[in-house]
Order: sequence, then C-alpha cells, then structure tokens
Amino acid sequence: MKFIVDRNIRAAEATFGQHGELIMMDGRSIRKRDLADADALIIRTATRADEELLHDTPVGFVGTTSIGTDHLDIPWLVRQGISWANAPGCNADSAAQYTLAMTWLACERLGRNLQDLRVGIVGRGNVGSRVQKLLAALGVRTVANDPPLADLGEPGLVSLEEALDQDIVSVHVPLTREGPYPTLRFLSTPQLARMPDGALLVNTARGDTMDAKPLLSELKSGRLHAALDVWPGEPVIDPQLLNATTVATPHIAGYSDDGKREGTLMVYTAFCNWADLEQSRYEAPSGEPLKLDVDSGNKGISQILEATCFVNRHDQAMRRLQGLNQSAATAEFDRLRKEYPLRRDFHAWTVRCRDQETADTLGKLGFAD
Repeated sequence: MKFIVDRNIRAAEATFGQHGELIMMDGRSIRKRDLADADALIIRTATRADEELLHDTPVGFVGTTSIGTDHLDIPWLVRQGISWANAPGCNADSAAQYTLAMTWLACERLGRNLQDLRVGIVGRGNVGSRVQKLLAALGVRTVANDPPLADLGEPGLVSLEEALDQDIVSVHVPLTREGPYPTLRFLSTPQLARMPDGALLVNTARGDTMDAKPLLSELKSGRLHAALDVWPGEPVIDPQLLNATTVATPHIAGYSDDGKREGTLMVYTAFCNWADLEQSRYEAPSGEPLKLDVDSGNKGISQILEATCFVNRHDQAMRRLQGLNQSAATAEFDRLRKEYPLRRDFHAWTVRCRDQETADTLGKLGFAD
C-alpha cells in the first residue's frame, strides 16, 4: 500500500510503515496530484480532506490523528464510500495540562492568583472535563457549560451566560458550523460583553470559535484579556491580535509526545480494521527519566508548569512574528509547530518537593513523586 502522511505525525514509520510505502509531506502542501496512486491519507489539521483534494483519486481511507474533524468534509467522504477516522481524546491530557500552564502564566502576568479566581469552562468533553479536574486539584472554583451534554441529561452544568460570568473563561469546544449548537465565531460581541471587566479568555480549542474583530476591540480597550493557543484564520495571524494578548502560543496545546503517539495508534487501529490487516506491535520509547526538584508553594507550581509545558518559551517565539511580513509570519507559525520540542505529559515526570502540602498538590495534578 502507499500512504501520504503529514510529516508531523509521530510513530508513522513504526505503525503504517509496516504495511507499505510512506510518502512524508508537509501537511499544508498536500495536493490532489500527490494522491494519484495513494491508498490512504494520514493527516493532521493542516490538511483539508474534501472533494477538491480527493475527487478522482484512489484514496479509500482518510485518518486524522487529531481530536477535531472540522478539516474533514465528512458528508462528502461518506457519500464517496471513503472511510475516515479521527482520534477523539488522544491528546486530552496534553491539551488540559497545557491549558492549565497557559492560564497560570497569564494570571502571573496579570498579577493574579489563580486559586482565588472563578473559572467558567465552555465545553466539558474530553479536554474540558480534565481541565476542571486539574483546577479542582488546585482548589479553584469552576462551573461548566455544555449544551450537547445537558441534552443527554448530564448533571451539574450551567448556562453559557453563567459560564461567561466568571473571572476566567476557558474554551474547549469543537468547531462546528451546523446543528443545534454551532460554534463558528460563537464568541462574538454579545458573548464577550457578558464577560465581566478584567476577565481572562483562554482558548486552546479552535481559533474560529472566536469572532476576531470584537475580540480585538475588547482586548485593545483593556476591558478583557486573552491567553490564546489558537487563532482566527490561522495560520495567518493578525499581528494586532497577537500584540493584544497576555499569552500567545502556536496551536500546540495537544502536542505532547504522549498525545501524538496515542493519536497515531488510534487512527492506525482504525486503518487496520478497515484494511482487514493484523495490527503490528508498537511500544512507545520510554526515553530518559524526567526528574525535577521544585520550591514550595506557588513558586514550585510555576516551576513545574514551565518545565513541563514551556509556555513562556513559545510565547516569546510568537512575539517575534510581529516583526515579519504576513508570508514570513505564516511560515514561522508553521515552523514553530513543525519543530515543536519533545514534551511529555505530567505522569512522565518525577517531582521532588520538601514541602508536603505542595507535593500533595503536585500529586493530585498527576506528577509522580
């Protein structure tokens, strides 16, 4: 078999490579001509899999190693008899942990203590529910809104208006254009106006869930603040919006090594089921032990969050985009994602702290001791 594979996909050789030839490409550069003799297309969010790309090609399977599917034209794929798969929940721990680290850094920059604030979680799915648990481990008060879950009878949810009326609003919804609860630009003027003065918007979900113009207006006025990992219209980044944010990173919240490998394995399993192939055995490399000694209290939490998620490093890299023209800034945004350094989830770290209370808190967050 022949596979066209986004070069950013982890463990592709050890999985799909057992069953044929891999052509590794930049995800944004994949074109119809590249699929002329391909059996399967394995991508991430940088590639849109639709009629324009796939019509009159032999591709029978499309797999995206991401949670989201807004870059797949699923109705068209289904009509054409092309099987597809995504990886729901694969990097949920990674995205949730990164959300915590972004929020913590933003609060530090704003001179606030996260543990004294209230957080509204919009979307309590795989990621949002984990963010809520991490915040609970720190003693942070939270409420959550999720209309689809509420329709299923999920208890303990609040209205969107109540979720927005918090000190921090953290967004964890898929990007949807249709259905009863579309999220395309759903954070627009009325919703932003519901947020109290000085509130912080955190978004590690999808950039186009935000309406860029009213958001920029709120940030430039200083009434609201934002920590953004995702951007309206990315990979083209509005330099004014970038400049107005408190924390800015290049859509890498779910980019831990653990999450990437899990996403590959989930899609690989779906592919083997589709192709009626025996799944090859794969074990992720364990790597060197990750150990860290940290200080007590909030200083120790700051140290471990920066060591594991290095948000500040990528915030600084994003700031450098402001001095580039649009073409160069877009290329640099993609490079930051492509060359993202190895990151492991909290469970891979052994943390030592002399203060037992801090050690207990870190244990609740998922760190080993």
